[in-house]
Amino acid sequence: MEHNSYRKEKETADFQGKEIMLENLTPVLTKDQEAAKRRELEHQLYEVFCKYADSRIKQEKKAIDKV
Repeated sequence: MEHNSYRKEKETADFQGKEIMLENLTPVLTKDQEAAKRRELEHQLYEVFCKYADSRIKQEKKAIDKV
């Protein structure tokens, strides 16, 4: 996915007694690009959830079997 333009945000922060400039670049996406990115993120989060939910179920089964 290519991004042609970015929104730039600047702010200053104190770090170890010195003032530093922070600059954040955020891609400007079309509605379709935002929707595609959101679906991709949701899919990745679901995969992580399933991975850890499965391992949790296995751990609980082992604990029950010990009793």
